[in-house]
Amino acid sequence: MLKSLRWLWGESKGVRGRIAATALLGCATTGAALLFVWVTKTIVDTAVRSPESPLGWLIALLVGSLLLQLGSTTLAGRLEAECITRFSNTLRGRLFSRLMRARRGGRSQMHTGDAVSRLTGDVGTASTTLASTLPGMASTAVKLIAAFIFMATLDVRMALCLVVIMPLALLASKIYLKKTRRLTREIREAESRLQQQMQEDLQHRLMMSTMGRTDASVESFRERQRRFFTLTMRRNDISLFSGGMVSAGFMAGYAVAFLWCAFGLRSGAVSFGMMTAFLQLVSQVQRPVVDLARRVPALVAASVSVERLQTLFALPVEADEAPRRLKGGVGVRFEGVCFAYPDDTEGRSVVSDMTRDFAPGSLTSIGGPTGAGKTTLLMLMTGLLTPDKGRVTLYSTEGEEAVPSPATRCNFAYVPQGNSLMSGTVRENLLMAAPGASDAEMEKALRLACADFVLALPEGLDSPCGERGAGFSEGEAQRIAIARGLLAPGQVLLLDEPTSALDSATETRLLANLSESSGGKTVVMVTHRSGLGQTLRVGS
Repeated sequence: MLKSLRWLWGESKGVRGRIAATALLGCATTGAALLFVWVTKTIVDTAVRSPESPLGWLIALLVGSLLLQLGSTTLAGRLEAECITRFSNTLRGRLFSRLMRARRGGRSQMHTGDAVSRLTGDVGTASTTLASTLPGMASTAVKLIAAFIFMATLDVRMALCLVVIMPLALLASKIYLKKTRRLTREIREAESRLQQQMQEDLQHRLMMSTMGRTDASVESFRERQRRFFTLTMRRNDISLFSGGMVSAGFMAGYAVAFLWCAFGLRSGAVSFGMMTAFLQLVSQVQRPVVDLARRVPALVAASVSVERLQTLFALPVEADEAPRRLKGGVGVRFEGVCFAYPDDTEGRSVVSDMTRDFAPGSLTSIGGPTGAGKTTLLMLMTGLLTPDKGRVTLYSTEGEEAVPSPATRCNFAYVPQGNSLMSGTVRENLLMAAPGASDAEMEKALRLACADFVLALPEGLDSPCGERGAGFSEGEAQRIAIARGLLAPGQVLLLDEPTSALDSATETRLLANLSESSGGKTVVMVTHRSGLGQTLRVGS
C-alpha cells in the first residue's frame, strides 16, 4: 500500500501545491473548531463566575471562529474537486496517448473494454485517493490528536471514553438545485463521449495511424476533457454553495442555541445538565476517528487501482517520430522474412523465409487458409510487427528506401477486416483520411468503392453513421471504409478481406474498379478470390 501511495505522489507534480493547501485548510478548520470549543467554555465560565463581565469580544471571537470554519471548509472542498479533476484529466490523457501508441507484441492484446475501465474507474479512484483521502487523513489525524489533548485537559476519562465508544455514523443529506441536476446530466454525457472516443479510437488506432490522425485524436480527446473539467467545476461550485448555505444555517442555529444556554445560565433558566449534554454533541474526538476508519477501505481500493494503472504505463510504445512520406510510387520488398508470435507456446512460424516484391502500382491478392499469416504480412509492412529474421523495405520510384516504422506508416492506407466506421456522418468518416477533400473527390472515391448508394440517400454525404457503422449493412459499411482508404494520401492501399460482406456481383464490380482505377496506388489485399492481379498464397 505504501508503495502505491509513493507512486501516486510521484505522479502528482502538477497538483502537489493544491493537495498541500487542502490539507492545511483542513488543519485550519480543526483549529477554528477547537477555538470555538474554547470560546464556548470561556463564555460559560465567564457567565457563571462573573455575571457582570462583558461578553462582546467573546461573542465576536465566537462568530469569527464559525466564519473561519465555513470559509476554510468551502475553500478546501473547491480545491479538492479541482485537484481531483485536474489530476484525473492529466493521468487519463497520458494513459490514453500511451495506449494509442502502444506496440503490438502478439495475438494477445488488452481488451479495449478493460482499457476503458482502467482509464475511467481506476483513474477516478486513484485521483480521489490522492486529492481527497490523503489530505483528509492528514487533517483528520491532526484534528484527532488536538481534540484528544484538549479533551484530556478537561477530563481524561471523558476523552478516553469518547475515543473508545464510537457513535453511529450519520448520513448527511445533500441539496441539489435544478441547475445542478442539469449540469450532472451534461457531465455524464461528456463523460460518455470521452469513453466513446476512447473505445473507438483504441479499437481503430492502426487505421488512424496510417492516416496520420493519432495526434489529432489525442488533441480531440484533450478538448473533450477540457469541457468535462469546466462542467464538473460549475456543478461543484453550485453544490458547495448550496451545501455551504445549509452548513451556515446549522452553524447559526448552533451559535444561537449556545448563546441562549450561556445567557440562560446567568439567569438560571438553563441547567448545567442541559449545557453538558449540548457540549457532548460537539464530538470533536469521535468524528476524526470515524473519518480515519472510513478512509481505510479507500486506501485498499486505491492500491489495487494503482497496480492496474502501472500495468498500462508499462506497455511498450512506438517511437514518436516525424512522418516520412516517400516520393513517387511506393512498393514493399520482403527478403527472407521470418516471424513467429512471441506468445505462441509452440514457437510456430507464421511467416517462413518469405521473399516477395510488391512493386509500385501493382495489385496483389494474398490467399491462404485461416491463420496462415495473411494479416500478419500487412502488420509487417506497416511496422506494427518486426521480423524475427530477414528484412522488410519500403522503396519508391524516386529511389528512396526506408524500414517500416511509425514514421513511414503515412505511406499506407489501411482498411481493416469488418466494419471500421466511426460514429458521426459519412462525410466525417471520409474526411478522416483526407481532411481537405472536396465533395467531388469524396463522391469519386465512393463510386470507385461501389459505395455510390450514399449519394442517393436523403442526406447524402451527411447521412448519420452510428457506432461501428450502425444504420448501414455490413457490406455498405465495408464499401464506405474502402472509399475512405482510397482518399488517404498513402500510396500503398492495404485491404483486409474487403469483399467478405459483399454479394458476388458487387464484389466483381469493386475488384474490377480497384484493378483498373486505383490511382496508381500499390494495392495489397487479403482475399479468398483468386485470379485477381498477382496472387500470393501463404500457409499452403
